Amino acid sequence: ALSDYRPHLIGGFADENVNELLYLDLEQEGAIAVIPLADQLKVEQNLPIAPTVLPSPTEVNYPDIPDGELLGYLHRATEIKEGGDWKAKDNTVKSTEIDQQLEDKYNFPFCDKVSTATNPIDWGELTKSGNAPKACLDTILKRRSTRAYSAANLTLEELKALLDFTYQPQHYIEQGLDGTPDYFDLSLIETFIAVSGVNDLEEGCYYYAPKAQELRQIRFKNFRKELHFLCLGQDLGRDARAVVFHTADLQKAVARLGDRAYRYLHMDAGHLGQRLNLAAIYLGLGVSGIGGFFDDQVNEVLGIPVDEAVVYITTLGRPRRRL
Repeated sequence: ALSDYRPHLIGGFADENVNELLYLDLEQEGAIAVIPLADQLKVEQNLPIAPTVLPSPTEVNYPDIPDGELLGYLHRATEIKEGGDWKAKDNTVKSTEIDQQLEDKYNFPFCDKVSTATNPIDWGELTKSGNAPKACLDTILKRRSTRAYSAANLTLEELKALLDFTYQPQHYIEQGLDGTPDYFDLSLIETFIAVSGVNDLEEGCYYYAPKAQELRQIRFKNFRKELHFLCLGQDLGRDARAVVFHTADLQKAVARLGDRAYRYLHMDAGHLGQRLNLAAIYLGLGVSGIGGFFDDQVNEVLGIPVDEAVVYITTLGRPRRRL
């Protein structure tokens, strides 16, 4: 939160009621999130630290869906209906689940491991109200997507700084930033990085383990050509020095949250991508998110099973300066 008012992300709500309240045409649009605001300085307004996540039913008999209507169908099929058969979800993820997901997944005994522990990014002095670093507020205003990268490499320290800000928010509490961002369930999100040009880091694909704070190399070649193709031929994929992939085990996610998990996964991946974006812009680096890609080719490059789906890609590099 960057003010005395804390936003609280709610992804689980009775869709029909919200749509009726806002007079939405369900053939054209629909609510995807609700964000109440509360004054942090008033105890009676305190909100829970975890977002409200509700599971939807799981559909197994899908109809034939005409081209262009998939998104609308998916949204309607994952609605939580008033009086329906659902239960409020306990948002507390067991520590053993978190430890297993962050420590053991893709923890091969033979793979090279690179520590990403580093000093937090210094955002400088707080604003006059003392509730956020002024540099952070300024960076939010000038945050942009990079359109072209130069051939210059990133440094390993820069990559470490980006990962630290994105995945270790608890390191920034003393700087006035929120140490518990409103994620739905990060235990469902995995992070991989394809490295093409980072000084002091071998080219290849890495799995990032946030709790262990280390990169684990799982593939050993330069995938620049493949990255160019899977990003639909966009030069950003080819020229980026590092490409970050957020993936999710859909079967595990649906088992926990029903079909509605697909909404939550994209929100969490987008949140992580925007933290990467914010830190990159502050450090003078280039960054751009990519939502269009060939899913199967992503799995081939990362060497992961087909039931683990990529939901978002963030490219990183040095911005090409205009002449």
